[in-house]
Amino acid sequence: MELMLVKIRRRTGGCSRYESLTLMHSFHFCVYGRGLKMFAATSKAAVKALGAQGDLISNENMCERIEPLTLVKVSKRSIWPVITYTIIGQSLLDLLEDADVCPAYTEEVVMENFKTLSSSGSGICGTAEVDAPEFKLDLSKFKVSVDTVDAASSFTLKKKTVDIVKLRKACANKRINEKMLDMLEVKETEKLTFVDQTVFNTSPVTFVGIHQKAGSVSAAFKSFFKLFVSSSTEDTTSFTVPGECTLAYGLMEVTTEGGTLGIPPRTRRVRQHDSGWWKIFSDADDSCQSLRQVVAEMKMKDQLLRPLADLHESTRRDLLERLRKLVEDRSALTLLEKTWDQDSTEESDCPQCVSSFMELLKTSNTSTCQKDAVHLLISAMDTLPDDLPELLTSCSPDTLRVLNQLVDSLNGDTQTKIPESLPPPLQEDGELRWVVELLCSTNQTLEQLSDRWDQPEFPPGVMLEVLSLAVRGLT
Repeated sequence: MELMLVKIRRRTGGCSRYESLTLMHSFHFCVYGRGLKMFAATSKAAVKALGAQGDLISNENMCERIEPLTLVKVSKRSIWPVITYTIIGQSLLDLLEDADVCPAYTEEVVMENFKTLSSSGSGICGTAEVDAPEFKLDLSKFKVSVDTVDAASSFTLKKKTVDIVKLRKACANKRINEKMLDMLEVKETEKLTFVDQTVFNTSPVTFVGIHQKAGSVSAAFKSFFKLFVSSSTEDTTSFTVPGECTLAYGLMEVTTEGGTLGIPPRTRRVRQHDSGWWKIFSDADDSCQSLRQVVAEMKMKDQLLRPLADLHESTRRDLLERLRKLVEDRSALTLLEKTWDQDSTEESDCPQCVSSFMELLKTSNTSTCQKDAVHLLISAMDTLPDDLPELLTSCSPDTLRVLNQLVDSLNGDTQTKIPESLPPPLQEDGELRWVVELLCSTNQTLEQLSDRWDQPEFPPGVMLEVLSLAVRGLT
């Protein structure tokens, strides 16, 4: 049985982190990964069945039990409407100098006999009995696309909610623990929140999944769509999770102005993507407008990328080479994007590939516009899912040329068509074939993608825009 080294990253005290290398059997690692996907799919299905996509955030980590009052940092990407939630190993009460507060909670059953069943091999659909009057829905219509869940034993969901009125009164004028606040390192672009409600299963749940393998469809593509996949092999995975696993949670914002803790009234729903900023899912009747908005955003940001063409050839070559090393470690790519505005990184706290990339920008003769263009490219690459950044940076110039031609057609007024002659990665069974099909989107196909999409925090219009700009920046 093959052994593999796995890097484990843990957080201590809500701030610092350390890493260790652990030997795991590759088989166990694979099964564990499938289990995470199955749990995540069930969490999303439950949130949809409750009709609470705007108020609850699905938990994708079955190993993480999220308690009420847990602190969470919320950040929105500077360029793309994608929101990130960072769960901190501290409680709201840890923020107080005087933590003599006894929070009150209420618990209620929100769903009974919930189960996930495969639907013609294309995804999972949730069914349940819901007693709460605010959830009078035809739950059989709520589906979440995933190819790893076949069935789950029925279970009951309960919701635990913090009594916000009592908590707000108890915390009124309470002084903030400044040392703890400094440890949290909340940036100006982040909001500090706490968990005010959790949804969990009351008893153990057994999951059964059929993992299908098909060479013609990439894993990244399948993770976004409900697909009918013709498979040559199947593996069955079965496991049981204990009771009281957190499937979803809600957040409330806190303020620390004036050195005292404040809990503002809830003024908006917590969402997994900023639909106000990105208006592709507006209520407009004109479906053509959606694609036009995507193209308009692409053209606007494409102007910001143009200074890359003026980079000195050696500088551009070195930047692309170091970018290839960065995308091999997604955490390093994310760290670079997050620390960009600081214009520096501490050598002891960042990988060598990050500091090397930043150092090249400092020492090379690049203008502010060129640095902004590089920033846009880095942000686009970090927003792309799974291993797509690595695939794009490692593909041949001929492959990039064809992809860039498709982007040109998308930006023009003509119908984008797949060329007859394609490099191997872009052909029918190629690993980047789905990229070609996405770049050939029409008004109708984009609308269909919206209905079949399984990443509410990352709408298909954003994916199309980000992908196009990444191709532009690499070409």
